[in-house]
This record gives sequence, C-alpha cells and structure tokens, in this order.
Amino acid sequence: MKIDYIQRTARKTLAIVVNEKSQVIVKAPKYMSNEEILRFIKSKQKWIDTKVSEIQRQNQIHNDLFQYRKILICGKKYDILHDKCAKDVSLRNGYIVMKPQISAKKEVNRLEKFLKNCCIEIVGQRLKYFSNIMQLEPKEMRLINAKHRWGTCDSERVISFNWRLVMMPPSIIDYVVVHELAHIMEMNHSNAFWAIVAAVLPNVKETRAVLKKSNFVLQLFREIPTTE
Repeated sequence: MKIDYIQRTARKTLAIVVNEKSQVIVKAPKYMSNEEILRFIKSKQKWIDTKVSEIQRQNQIHNDLFQYRKILICGKKYDILHDKCAKDVSLRNGYIVMKPQISAKKEVNRLEKFLKNCCIEIVGQRLKYFSNIMQLEPKEMRLINAKHRWGTCDSERVISFNWRLVMMPPSIIDYVVVHELAHIMEMNHSNAFWAIVAAVLPNVKETRAVLKKSNFVLQLFREIPTTE
C-alpha cells in the first residue's frame, strides 16, 4: 500500500490525490480514525496503482523535457544547439540555439525567459484573433506561474495565462484563450458559458480531453537538474 502523505484538515470527506511526482496524498478530516482512513485507501488501491503507473509512464516518456534536453513549443519538441557565437536564445533551423552557459541554472533561466517571450507573442496573437471574432475586449493580458491553472479571467477583464501554455499544441492554446475570453461574459462554468465556447470551438470536448492528459507540462521548469 503506497501512501506518501496523509494531510489532516477541517475537511469533511476523504480524498486521494496522486501528484505530478506520482506521490500519493490522502486528504482526511482532522478527527477521522486511522482505521477508517486505511479502509478507504484499501478500497481505492486499484485506482491508486493505475494512476501512479500512468504518471510514472508519462514522466518517463517526457524525461527529455524534464531534464531540459529538449524544449517544447506549440506541441513540438526541439533539441538545444549550443553555439558560442549566439547572443540571444532563438529558434533557428529546427533547433533552440543558445550560447553555452556556465551552469544548468543559468541555462534554464535563459530558456524560461525565451519561452515567456514566445508566449507573449504567440498567445497574444491568438488572444487578439479570438477577441475580434467573439467581439470581446480584455483589459490586459498577463503571464502567471501557476502550478495547476492554464489561465484565469477576473471581473476587471484581466486575462492571465500560464506562460507554459506556449508549449501546448495550437488547438489547446486556442481552447484556453477562448475559454478565458468566454469568462468575460460568464464568470462561471454554466451551460451558458460552455455554449459560448462551443460556438467558437465545436470540438471543445475532445480538446478538453487532450488538455487533461497534458498536465505534466504545468510541472516543467519547476526544478533545476542536479548535474551540471
């Protein structure tokens, strides 16, 4: 029985979460007995094993991204090419080209800055495009570094996107952009909200299914490799 953490809070129900590192976290009411918690865990063991295996398999498939051997842009993986004559990080001839760095931390920081600039350009263009189609005008676009969110829209019409969105395929980028624009009209996830989204993107259900399988991207650029 694999359990990494048991978190006791003021919640009223039990829940099991398998995080991006395949750690199993049980969230339990503060005063619930250990016996009851263990019974619940045992009843969910098959689901836990399946979820842990799924995340471990996914992390292994994308280990090259977690180790910064490849960089993801618009759903495509790019190798990094070091060029001592390069000044800024750039996308050139199918490679991410950059000057060799003294440390892994400096290299990752430069790559992150490059991707944020790409996000401003690429996602910004899609936001402008769909704003015109939907006749909705956001007040401002911002970048965020959220661990579990792709985007947000507040009551002031400020739309924020996780900068990692630029790593996703174009169809996912468009979905998140339209999703947040729709919140300008409906600050909820009611039927009216989904009707707005579906009017622009008819294949929204299929796209959402793909997005749910891509949460590993939200964990990229969180840690620096331990080896230089």
